Amino acid sequence: MKARNYLCIAIAVLATSASAQVMSLKECITMGLEHNLQVRSQAQDVSLADVTCTENRNRLLPVIQGFVNLTDNLHRGTSVTDGSGISKLLGMDVPYMKNQGLQYTAQTGVQAQMPLYDPTIRIGIDMADRMRELSRLSLDKAREELTMQIAQLYYLAQTTNEQLRLTERNIWSLEALDTITRALRQEGMVLAVDVKRLNINLANQRTVHDNLQATLEQQLNLLRYAMDLSPDEPLMVEPLASNYSRMNSVQFNGMSSDLLELQVIDKQRQVTERQRRQVKAGYLPSLSLVGQVSWANFTDKFEHYFQDHASNHWYNNTMVGLQLNIPVFDRHTKRNAIHKTDIALDKLALARESAEKQLHTQYLNGLNDWHNNRRTMDTQRENYMLAQEVYDVAANQYREGVTSMSTLLQDEMNVTTAQNAFVASAYKYLMSELTLLRLTSQLDLLSR
Repeated sequence: MKARNYLCIAIAVLATSASAQVMSLKECITMGLEHNLQVRSQAQDVSLADVTCTENRNRLLPVIQGFVNLTDNLHRGTSVTDGSGISKLLGMDVPYMKNQGLQYTAQTGVQAQMPLYDPTIRIGIDMADRMRELSRLSLDKAREELTMQIAQLYYLAQTTNEQLRLTERNIWSLEALDTITRALRQEGMVLAVDVKRLNINLANQRTVHDNLQATLEQQLNLLRYAMDLSPDEPLMVEPLASNYSRMNSVQFNGMSSDLLELQVIDKQRQVTERQRRQVKAGYLPSLSLVGQVSWANFTDKFEHYFQDHASNHWYNNTMVGLQLNIPVFDRHTKRNAIHKTDIALDKLALARESAEKQLHTQYLNGLNDWHNNRRTMDTQRENYMLAQEVYDVAANQYREGVTSMSTLLQDEMNVTTAQNAFVASAYKYLMSELTLLRLTSQLDLLSR
């Protein structure tokens, strides 16, 4: 009865797997790069950098603004002038003259200013361009990390799925053996303990199968999240054997010289160098073209603005000029800023040297692991095939009554151990290959 129930469950699982969408690694990576939320957020940073570049270029354009002023002189101002001229005219001694302004003053006009020479603006534009390139490198780095993440999850799911397939195969084999053993028991050719031993082994395999099924679903959920797929979306990976063709074609001929980690540090150095130049440019004078067109009105009563009064007259004032700003003393602000950028440049130089050595060490170790894992995988495949042949011979001998149940179950355990060792070695090989693909800038092979 238990075997019949398990048969129904297995058929249901196979039907569900058949209805799931089998996606290749290339399809998963392509979909992830298009829909992953973190990558899309990083792409928005690139758009923001584009806006910043445009903003810095717009600093070369003129600034034009209009203005309107209305002033109520609560205490009218007084101007004092020399009275010698009026003294001669009037023939009397007037040492000085006092003139008092009117109560209300209104003014309107347009002001304009445009930089003619300002080195900080030019350097700022160049620095914004470098910042945009740095944002694009950060986007490429995010895409690379996502590719690595999807590949790792995909390989992990493939490994679990392969273990699940092999476990189902073992279960079918044990169930067939259980049928034969029960028939032999009825004829008195085997002991009752042999049937119990077989049932224990079969129950263990079913438990392993259920655990693998749950693990595979968890791994597929993580893969769906990386691809921004709905948790209810049917998904299944290709068999582990689908990677074998690429295993025999990939070549590694040394670490790439343009890894994204090094490019990011180089671009950060370029940005810092332009920051230093921009600070030094602050010592230079800047020249701007300025201009203004305005009209002013003066009256002693507010209501005269709305009446045909003699004081209701607008006086024009138009000017064009040059404005030269010369920095004199800024409390050593620029000197301290230059010192900070010098320290930052030294740190970036050390960071690049350290990163280059670390990446080179990772490549050497990864290449060694890749060769060792390849040899181990080939050996474990041969061991698995040999263990399977030994088990098949023992199963035939058991049916003929030549060998014992203990020997057969021991050979079955050897097959299971060899299966797990082979699948684990294949996963280690794929992970070492993935590391080398990144260090040699060949990750695009996974999405071709």
